[in-house]
Formats: sequence, C-alpha cells, structure tokens
Amino acid sequence: MSGKKLSKNIIIYGLSNGLKSLVPFIMLPILTTYISAEGVGLLSLVETSILFLTPIIFLNLEAGVGVEYFKLDQRNLAKYISNGILLSLGVFLIIQLLFFLGQDSISHTFELPPHLILLLPVFVILRLIPTVLLVIFQARQKSINYLFYSLFQTAFDFSLSALFIMYWKLGYQGRLQGTYIAFFIASIIGIVFIYRLGYIDFSISKKTIRRILHFGIPLIPHAIGGTIIAMSDRYFISIFNGNSEVGLYTVSYQIGAIMLLFSLSVNQAWSPMLYDLLNRKNYTAIRKFTGLLLLLFLIVGLIVYTTSDFIFQILIDPSFFKAKTFVPLLLLGFIFQSIYFLFANFIFYYKKTQVLALITFSGAILNLVLNYFFIQSYGVIGVAYSTAITWFLFMLATIIIVKLKFYKVDHDS
Repeated sequence: MSGKKLSKNIIIYGLSNGLKSLVPFIMLPILTTYISAEGVGLLSLVETSILFLTPIIFLNLEAGVGVEYFKLDQRNLAKYISNGILLSLGVFLIIQLLFFLGQDSISHTFELPPHLILLLPVFVILRLIPTVLLVIFQARQKSINYLFYSLFQTAFDFSLSALFIMYWKLGYQGRLQGTYIAFFIASIIGIVFIYRLGYIDFSISKKTIRRILHFGIPLIPHAIGGTIIAMSDRYFISIFNGNSEVGLYTVSYQIGAIMLLFSLSVNQAWSPMLYDLLNRKNYTAIRKFTGLLLLLFLIVGLIVYTTSDFIFQILIDPSFFKAKTFVPLLLLGFIFQSIYFLFANFIFYYKKTQVLALITFSGAILNLVLNYFFIQSYGVIGVAYSTAITWFLFMLATIIIVKLKFYKVDHDS
C-alpha cells in the first residue's frame, strides 16, 4: 500500500469513526439537557462495564481475525471466525449465569439497577458480529464498505436514541435502548455479509479452537488491563464522589477523546499496511511512516487542546462546564495512548501477546494504586493525573520492548 492509499484510508476511517463518534458528541447537548449528571454517570458506568466484559466474551476474536487474515487461506479463516463466534457465545452464557447469581451484590457496590446487571452481557454479545465484520472489511482494505456499514449503524443509533430521550422522555434507558437496538439490527445484517463473503464454517475444529485460545486468552489480561487504565477512574469517582461527578468527568473524557478518535482511525488504516510491510521486510518504509504518524499525533493533540474551550461553548450545557478542568490531563493521556497503538501493532504481528499482557497487567495495577491514593489526595482530578502517568509509562515500556524486537528482526533479516 502506498502513502497515497494510506492517506485515503485514514480519511475514510476517520470519516467513519468521526460519524460514529459524532453520535456521542451530538448527544452531549441532548444528554446534558434531558438527563441529570447522575444519569450521564450511570450511562458511563454501563459502558465501562461493557468494556471490561468485552475481551472476556469476545476472547479477542477481532484482534485474531485481523492478524490471521494475512496468514490463513479463506477456508481456514472461515473456520477461525465461525469457531470463534461459537466460543464467544459459550462464554456469554457462562457470564450471564454468573451475573444472575451475583446481581444483587454487583448492584449494591456500583449503584447500578439490578436489571441492567443482567443486560450487560447481552449488550456485549450484540457488538460481536458488527465488530468482526468491520475487522474483515479493514483487513480486506474495503474502506468504503467499512464506512457505509458504520454509517448505517450510527444513523440508527442516533435516530432511535434521540427519539427515545427527547420524545418519549425515557432518560438514560432511552439512550441504551437506541444504541443496542441499532447493534441488534447491525448484527443481523453483519451475519448476512459474513456468510456471503464465505467466512461461515461452523464445523468444530479442535486445532482452530486451540489457535483462537492461544492467541486470545493471553490478550484478555492485556485488554482488561487497558480498560482498567482507561476506565477504572469512573468506578473510583463513583465510589468516592458519586455518580454526578462521574457524569462531569465523562463529558471531559468525550472532549479529550477527539484525539483518541483520530489515532484509532490512523491505526485502522496503518495496521494492515504495517503487517504487509513486515511480511515484505520493508523496514525503511516502516520507519518513515511511523515517524510521520508520531508527528501527526502531536499536531492533532495540540489542535484539540487549543479548541477545547470552543467545543464546550457550542456543545455542552453550562451546568457541566466544571468538566473543563479535566481535559488537558486526559488529552495528554490520549496522546500517549495513541503513540502506544503504533508500537503495539508489532507485538500483535509477532504474536508476543504474553509480553503485552504482562506490561498491561503491570500498568493496570499501577493505575489502580495511583487512582486510590490520588483521588483521596487531589479529588476527582487525581484520577486524571493517574491516567496520564499510567499511559506514559505504558507507552514507554511498549516502545522499549518493540524497539528491541524490531531491531533484532531487522538485523537478522
């Protein structure tokens, strides 16, 4: 893939992710007007819980598909995808049973309604098929298909959510209903797409299952660790300061996450290109593009910082303006996370997921410790300090490990 092709895909993925993320941004004035800060905080806790459950239920199938697409023929890739879906459904049923048995204690700890506890695994499994299909489109470099499928799901999400919140006055439940009805419809369409692309083969293969588990299980601590670093701050705020403060913090997170939106779009375009370049051992091109993307991240981070006040003025209800305080530190953390994405791709390619799991788990432990002490010493902004520090150290550790591996491979070649 040429630099021109990379630029084109970055624009298309950026547009796709921008449209998806446009829903939360457009929803911000709706949420802050029609829903209390506590309700916004409750939505944030639900989404955070979903992020914790996703790697467990998915078994990181989407990451495996992204790598194995370049290593398996279509028949074996179909087995990989189909057996992965069956494994995910099995884990979903187990998690659902555990949540049924423990719903009261979970509800009491985080002040989530009991019925939402039982719906959390359902919310996760509804994301599986759309996520896998988008990875297939990405690996096949079908960025236009990626764009239109994302746009379809996004349009349903926004339309239904706005209708349920503004017209039927369903509050935070209206937001959840709109989002996951849209995921349900996208799942049905996604199954049809995957079947027509020839990636359905539900014959059970022990070899394939072992391959899925060998790749996916070591990534569960990594994914959960990453979620802890990114999202555990909400649980600490909820416990120590209440769900209203979670709502304020979530608004600032959404503004800072413009940086994350951009870097995810870049990574979606870059990772297939990187895997192809690594297959061809074109290390000169890898260094050139990596350097350019690092510079691009720094420029975009500066732009987001300088425009954040204006974004608050046009999108956010004045009652949430206190959230401005948290934006600079969260933005700094997102810049560090963006740089981490670039280097983590190497670890995925070489299947050194155990190493990634180790550094992520260590970062998660550090983040929990810093959150606990900082929120008591500095208040809510303490968790923002914790996030920025943790992502910096996480990024640094990943760069060091990848540099050692990269230069070794380069030298051996």
